[in-house]
Amino acid sequence: MATSQSSLDKITRTRIFFSSIGSVVSIALTMFFIGTLVFFAFFSMKYIQNLSQKVEVEILFFSEVKEADIMAFEQQLKTKSYISQSRFCSKADNTAEAIKTIGNDFTEIITNPINASILLSVTPEYANADSLRSVAKKIKQNHIVQDFEYPESIVNTVLKNFLKVQLSIVVVCSIFMLISMILIGNSLRLNIYSKRFSIKSMLLIGATRAFVRKPFIIKGLVQGIWGGIIASVLVALTLWEGSILLPEFIDFQYIIETSTLLAFIFIFSVLFTVVVSFFSVNRYININRDDLYL
Repeated sequence: MATSQSSLDKITRTRIFFSSIGSVVSIALTMFFIGTLVFFAFFSMKYIQNLSQKVEVEILFFSEVKEADIMAFEQQLKTKSYISQSRFCSKADNTAEAIKTIGNDFTEIITNPINASILLSVTPEYANADSLRSVAKKIKQNHIVQDFEYPESIVNTVLKNFLKVQLSIVVVCSIFMLISMILIGNSLRLNIYSKRFSIKSMLLIGATRAFVRKPFIIKGLVQGIWGGIIASVLVALTLWEGSILLPEFIDFQYIIETSTLLAFIFIFSVLFTVVVSFFSVNRYININRDDLYL
């Protein structure tokens, strides 16, 4: 009889163990999915933002302006908040580029009208047609500047869709995150639902609500910790592999943001499982006896 009881206890413990493992795996996979979506949204927006910074504008100068004055003007531009980066192009470089484009050396026929110029990129908040017009107006106030050229049609096209793409990414990721949270919440609630009679029995023999609630919250906490650790490791490995396959998309220069998001995944996993466990067990603590069978 004792051997039979021992075998039953062993089977029960084995079932509980595998049930707990299943819950941890479920939490880990769900958090991994959520983490992947969060990082996809983050790097997508950074990638689009970087694209807007690659739109270059060119400052043209009058032919009599010396290169030394142009270089000095470039140093002044670098101090402006709306300038992301700048590049000085000498008269020789611009002439060689023009000859390459035209296909013959026009300097043998006419006096070279080309002068040095400055190529620059503006910060993301200024990378739109209205702001670029404002920047052009400020720069053209300098007497050595002849013109300010930028691909207006490209700027309008890229930045017109910039907000739409950002909004689409956020909406899609939010929907999938919500679905994932519902799935993991249901998994935790079903686990507690299977023990609803035990919860009611403990209350009937005098156990306090805190005493009944404690093991479920601790179990949720432990599962959340393990699920968060596994999910964070899986996401980190995915990012590492992604940075090798898509280095232009997944950029580890944002190491602080990346570390913060990984920490967020872990903390969210713990808090979410604890909160769901708390409210789920409370439901069966407060439930009417007749509703236990529903």
